[in-house]
Amino acid sequence: MTAKPMTRLVHQAFPYRNELATTGDRIEGVMLALGVAVSLIAIPVAGATGSETYANDRARVAVEQVSKQHVEAFLIEDAPITIGSAARGGVVESAPVLARWRLRDGTTREGVVQAHYDAKSGARVPVWIDESGRVTEPPMTSEGAAVNAIILAFLLWSAVTGAMALLYLATRFTHKRIRLRQWANEWRRIAPDWTGR
Repeated sequence: MTAKPMTRLVHQAFPYRNELATTGDRIEGVMLALGVAVSLIAIPVAGATGSETYANDRARVAVEQVSKQHVEAFLIEDAPITIGSAARGGVVESAPVLARWRLRDGTTREGVVQAHYDAKSGARVPVWIDESGRVTEPPMTSEGAAVNAIILAFLLWSAVTGAMALLYLATRFTHKRIRLRQWANEWRRIAPDWTGR
């Protein structure tokens, strides 16, 4: 930021030395300074929230990495055939298909897994299962925990900063409307002396 815009911002935030500054200008200045201060304070708060989220998710990562198992499921029926792949842009999609997989104790379990269209019975499909042998989501990774924490911290800071910006803009808009109404009333009062009407 160059010196001139920075100077203008400081004068806008602190108009007290300006003899022409109105109460509305001072309120605008207070709201601008408050918005900047709250936005700056929100940085460490958002960072602490992200850090706490990361710590909680790391504990979840440790639990899920132990409790979930990666196994090969074998389809026991054919997957649906592909229809209108051109309409989907050639993207490979999956469909629910009945499959069988083996648990740690050697027993087998059947259930629905997601398999590519046109997959034939007997095809292998990698899946994650929980301790009870049911198909589940993949376990969270350390990278996923870090990304979640960063996104949460950024969204929190953005929400606080956006709220303060909206509050400042609403204050400025209201002040402008009041000032225009005052000017219009003042002009109606002095217009006869200027125009002779």
